[in-house]
This record gives sequence, C-alpha cells and structure tokens, in this order.
Amino acid sequence: MSSIIDGLRVAYQKFKEFPLAYTALSYLFITMSFCHYPIFDHWIAGFIMMSSPIAFVVGLIASGYLLYKRQKVMATIGFIWVLMAFPIMKRFISINNANTKEITSLNTLKVLSFNGECFAENAEGNSKWSALKSDIACFQEYSPNQHLEAQYSNKIEKLTTFDKERSVGLALFSQYPIVNQYSKIWDKAYGPKINGFICADIAYGNDTVRVVNAHLWSMGVRINQSIDALKNGEFKQFALEIMDTFDKMKQGFEFRNEQLKEVESYVAGSKYPVIICGDFNETPFGYAYGKLSLSFKNAFEEVGKGLGFTLNRQPYCVRIDQQFFSAEWQVQSCHTISDFNISDHFPVMAEYVLKSPNKISNNSNNVFASIF
Repeated sequence: MSSIIDGLRVAYQKFKEFPLAYTALSYLFITMSFCHYPIFDHWIAGFIMMSSPIAFVVGLIASGYLLYKRQKVMATIGFIWVLMAFPIMKRFISINNANTKEITSLNTLKVLSFNGECFAENAEGNSKWSALKSDIACFQEYSPNQHLEAQYSNKIEKLTTFDKERSVGLALFSQYPIVNQYSKIWDKAYGPKINGFICADIAYGNDTVRVVNAHLWSMGVRINQSIDALKNGEFKQFALEIMDTFDKMKQGFEFRNEQLKEVESYVAGSKYPVIICGDFNETPFGYAYGKLSLSFKNAFEEVGKGLGFTLNRQPYCVRIDQQFFSAEWQVQSCHTISDFNISDHFPVMAEYVLKSPNKISNNSNNVFASIF
C-alpha cells in the first residue's frame, strides 16, 4: 500500500510540473477508451468521442514535449497511447484499401445509400439517376420520384406528410424480391417526422440477406449561421448560435442513442447476412458509429480511399453517411459519389460479395417473426 501511495505522490508532483501535458495525455486516454469500447451512452460520451481527433493531435504534441523535457517514462506511455489510437483515426481517413481478399463469386451486390434532400424533380437530377442504379438502394429524406423508381423491381416506402404538396421519409428499392419487412418513423415533438428505419429481408440468389436503411435523429444544426454572425462582427448572435448548436447536439446524442438501440434489436444475432446503410447524423467518432463497430465493419473504413466526406454543405469536412456490414460479407469497393450535387449529401456506393453463398435454395417463407 505504501508503494502505491508513493507512486501516486510522485505522479502528482509530475502533474504539477507539467499540468497541460499530463491533462492532454489523460484526455487522449479517455477519448481513445470511449471510441474503442463505447459502453457509456450518455450524451457526454458523444461530445468526448467527437473530440477524438483533437485529443489525438494534442496527445502527440504532449508526448513529444515530455520527451524533450526528458520525461521518458510518461512520454513513452503517451506515444503508446497515440499508437493505440491509430485504428480510431482510420475512421477519419481510409488509407489501407489494398488488402481485400479475392473471392470467387458469380454475383456482387451493389448497394447505394443516399440522403436526397426530398429529391426535387429537376432536369439535372432526372438525367443523372441512371448513375445511381444499384441492386439495392436506400434513400433518406425521400420524396416519390418516378424516374428513380422505374429502375427497380421492388420497393418499400415509409413516408409522412412534409407539407401540403409532398410526403417525405425513407425508401428501400431492390432488384431482388423482398420477402419480409418492417419499418418505423420515430415521433418528433417538433419539425418534420422524417427519421426512422426500414428493415428488409431480401431473397438474394439462394440466400436471404437483411438490409437496414436508417436515418437517425437530425439535429438541424447549421454551422453557416454561426460563421456568418462571426464574419459580421455580431458576437452576441455568434454566442447564441454556439449555445443553440450545443443544445441541438446534446439532444441529438440522446435521441440517436435510443434510436440505435432499436435498430440494433433487428440485427443483433441475425441469422442472415446484414448490411446497415443510412444517414447517421454523426461523424465516425460518434457513439452510433463506435457502437456498431463492435459488431460490424464499416465499408468505407475497410476499402475506401481518402476522406470520403458526404456532407455537401458547411461544415463540408464530415462523413455522416455510412454503410456497415456483418462478417458474412466481403466488401469489394466503397466510395462517395462527390460529383452528384442535387442534395446537401453525397451518395455512398459499395459492392459486396458473400464469402460462403448457399448452394441450395432457401425456403422463401423464412420466419421473420423470430425477431420482429
């Protein structure tokens, strides 16, 4: 016991000598721990995880500073923590895309996810729909569009009244038969009720696969309003916008945590291969991404290239549209279609191959009730 007390005393003295460096390394450890295993789903965890890139940079600087000050033990610990944080930083930029194994298969499954911002019927959009053609397409903020729907054989729509002229919600289109489905729009006390999910079992060759299209809680945060206030020297308005942004983000973390639990209940322990697509309204350092990463792999993280930003408005430098997949799949490609500019999001397209496809026909009357 005395040795422990002596160790704590020495650590406290070192902290007093280098308070900023020790604080930076402590914060790096906390954020890294939350991102690796996000068991704490309070809204505070959302803010902590979101700040991981900053914690990584300041932790690296602090480790270098302590090494310069000949604090070799703590500097070494800091560099070890930085190295352990590298897998988390891979969520931000995909640099390892050359390790996919060659799998022999007659078919690849091409999956699209796109928040289309109500899919305005305009000449530019209608002329580009063919570029988005896929085997399975998951749309968020979807409004009925005949040009798009004509490309698919089967569909599920879950729409709510947006205004007097249109309905908006979620849609899932498939070139393969949809054998079972479940969908839900989450209630919202104010604003349009457009967030929800669609879960579909799809007959894919001799297999059945489960595809989830999710649109988690939209915060309605508009960074450009804060930037405009700051540019115009309206500091009081800027402060109000920052406070409003904080409140919306806090609320968003709370609601998305609950919504993700519901989505997980439809894929946890699924006997079918799973793909989860959608607009998560969180960065890759958010709770939703971290929680799903415990059981599923992220397609862009595995085989994407570069940064893959999916938001087509301020603050442009984020990737909030994702595709996750279960262990039965091998992802062959995943990319953001950044030249498709009819929405405030960019589409995400990925191709998958089943590692061990069934050799015999499945019964088309699979029991969905076991989970629903």
